[in-house]
Amino acid sequence: MQLQLIAALVIVFLIVTFAVQNAVEVSVIFLLWRADASLAVVIAVCFGLGALIGALVTLPTMLREHMAIGRLHKEVEALRVENDGLRALKQNEASVPEGY
Repeated sequence: MQLQLIAALVIVFLIVTFAVQNAVEVSVIFLLWRADASLAVVIAVCFGLGALIGALVTLPTMLREHMAIGRLHKEVEALRVENDGLRALKQNEASVPEGY
């Protein structure tokens, strides 16, 4: 987790450094839309949109995995309870003398 945070901070630092060094005015044209902004703003917006799209794409998988993990935790707990019951039954059988 810390390695991911460090990598993310390094990437953000590199993007900010690039944007500051290239702070010229650029025109962005998309279909019929045109915007004039500094390169730093364009890079920041594109980076933010990329992060947002990435998060939205991974969200369904993360939710599915979270639900599966919850279901598996419940199954493990049920199996623990069953295992404890079987151990108690085995101990009770072992404590009863033979012939009874």
